[in-house]
Amino acid sequence: MSTRRSFPNRVFITVAIVALMLLVMYLFVVLSRVLLVVFAGVLLAVALGSGADLLRQLTPLGRRSALALVILILVTLPVLLSSLVGPGLGRQVNELIVQLPEALETAQDRLAEQAWIQRLVVDTREARDFLPPLERVMGGVTSAFSQTLGVLANVLVILFIGIYGAAAPKTYINGVLHLTPARHQERAREVLDTIAHALRWWLIGRLTMMSIVGVLTTIGLWIVGVPSPLALGLLAALLSFIPYLGPILSFFPAALAALLVSLTKVLYVALVFGVVQTLESYVIDPLVQQKAVSLVPIVLITAQIAMGVLAGATGVLLAAPLVIVVIVLLQMLYVEDVLGNSVRILGQ
Repeated sequence: MSTRRSFPNRVFITVAIVALMLLVMYLFVVLSRVLLVVFAGVLLAVALGSGADLLRQLTPLGRRSALALVILILVTLPVLLSSLVGPGLGRQVNELIVQLPEALETAQDRLAEQAWIQRLVVDTREARDFLPPLERVMGGVTSAFSQTLGVLANVLVILFIGIYGAAAPKTYINGVLHLTPARHQERAREVLDTIAHALRWWLIGRLTMMSIVGVLTTIGLWIVGVPSPLALGLLAALLSFIPYLGPILSFFPAALAALLVSLTKVLYVALVFGVVQTLESYVIDPLVQQKAVSLVPIVLITAQIAMGVLAGATGVLLAAPLVIVVIVLLQMLYVEDVLGNSVRILGQ
């Protein structure tokens, strides 16, 4: 714990931190999408750097050689997995792409057959006045191509930042430290190292949870006889990167695929997801979070909603690591340095 500061210094530091946070919040609102892309690149750099550090501990490789090997493994891993799984995964993914629109139409037809749905449609016809005009909808459709190009450009920027940041992290850390007064540079380095450590363990925890959820979901859907269980399990694994909201999002494609078979299969899908989420919440998650970083659900869900309103799907995707950064900064710069209190830093 740092030594207690004099009252004027503590007031000055508090005002400075509040002003800095307000400035950061303003810039984040104005440049939210750009900053999120940069933050995603930093997160990728942390992940790649962690893999390179692990290889350096196991092999005599230098950092850049270890990083190149990590990238090579990540590039070839999908090919290896597809060769192990066989053509089944690709076939199931293609089938799922074809089945989901058909399943959605089936769901709409079955809902239309219900009398209470028909009454609801009749009673809410006036709500059409609140729908956007057709020209606006068509304009959004025609802009899909440009949006796709924007996504590809963002991916390239994230890859660029991630690879170069992982290759020479000290260069960028020293650049940040040069913006800090000399007497605070050691503390700033400690804060940056702590943030990187917390993000690293959060990523390890999420990747572990994604793998377990994907395997359990695939096995469960295969047992109950739902079409394309491997593709749906992979989708569940990928979406579980988003805590709490991911499992909800992954349930709907599985339920739609099951609807093509029967309504009973939909109940089986709900049972499978319920069992998986129960195991995740009460068995797997406590074991993983003994080493990984855990966040308070209310704080995380609130951040996901706020980031979703601010920056859409990208904000929801990156809400959790952003919360980790904010919490570590508050714990170290405010609770420890300003208040002088001891606190268990997130991830330690």
